[in-house]
Amino acid sequence: MRKCYVMLVLFLISILLFNTCKSRADVKGASDAIRKGKYADALKSLKLALASDSLNPEIHFNIALAYVHLDSIPEVYPHLMKLIELNSPLKDSMGLKLTLCSYLKIEPYSSSPIPMGKMNQFKGCFGPDNELLAVAAAKRDIADIYLVKIDGTIIKKITRGGMNTDPAFSPKGDKIAYVSNIDGDEEIYIYDTKSDSTIKLTNNNYTDFSPAFSPDGKELAYVTNRDGGWEIYKVNLTMKQAFRLTKNKFWDGFPSYTPDGKFIVFSSKRNGSEDIYIMKPDGSDERLLYYTKFDETDPHLAGNSLFFRSNIDGEFEIYEFDVKTKVLTRLTYNDVPDWNPRVSSNAQRIVVAKKTKKLWQLYFINLSSPISAEVIAQKMKERFEIPN
Repeated sequence: MRKCYVMLVLFLISILLFNTCKSRADVKGASDAIRKGKYADALKSLKLALASDSLNPEIHFNIALAYVHLDSIPEVYPHLMKLIELNSPLKDSMGLKLTLCSYLKIEPYSSSPIPMGKMNQFKGCFGPDNELLAVAAAKRDIADIYLVKIDGTIIKKITRGGMNTDPAFSPKGDKIAYVSNIDGDEEIYIYDTKSDSTIKLTNNNYTDFSPAFSPDGKELAYVTNRDGGWEIYKVNLTMKQAFRLTKNKFWDGFPSYTPDGKFIVFSSKRNGSEDIYIMKPDGSDERLLYYTKFDETDPHLAGNSLFFRSNIDGEFEIYEFDVKTKVLTRLTYNDVPDWNPRVSSNAQRIVVAKKTKKLWQLYFINLSSPISAEVIAQKMKERFEIPN
């Protein structure tokens, strides 16, 4: 009798192991099918696996992926809810969440305002600690440059007189470059945070703007019309010598060094629309980095992530493009345009200006704080009127 009992247990265990192995094989096969674009085949296999293993989070996750690729977004909901119910780490897969956010037209990362009362906040940039900002803001129409904490607390105003804009922190945080017309035309000035003193960096009869420090703090790239058109120059901060980087009859602007200092990304209208280019710091090896028939500008490249603003969907919004995988992610969804994005040194925050009612308001996108699966599920429930 005991022998029969042992054999029965072993038989049941063997069936369980067989089903488990088969389920794993089904999931792996379905996952391979999804990668190959055979979504319907994957779905058929996964549904069979689900019938015998309904609590397997990998099955629910892959079913959700298959439905996403088949544009059957409402069908994703029960499987996303099951991942949440099982508290599976797969519910936080950024690939799945970014796709669902794109479909639902909701922002994939949290954002917070930088309150400064009833001031117009036109532009801002993070200091090297990613907590302090230099902000171009105005109580009326004439902007000054302020040092501001991320909670909106004003530490000090560093300019007096003129229209001041385009703040840019040096890598060490000891200097702030900005543009001012206090002497008549727009020139670039450098404020020293330690000595509380300011020097005039450029001095000519032309317009100079959009300064950007090199990662070693020794050079500054900027835009000028000193040669007739809008070109990108750089200046050595010790020798004060300017060097022309771009040479064409079209608009070139918004230069930004890559964190390693090996390249400068910028926008140009040489192909009609404004597109994003990349070149070496000496102006050589120019090449097209990102192109559409719409306008892309204000670029910043950190690793494989290219951040910029574009009007590809109508109003200007902020986007991230992975230059390796070629995946484009829309980061903002607003009824108003988003302008002047500036990325923090650790590429985890983006400060952006948008017009709310009659005021320009700065806020920052926190790329280390993605939207939760629970919030996405709730948005799906509301969108598709799914009953409880």
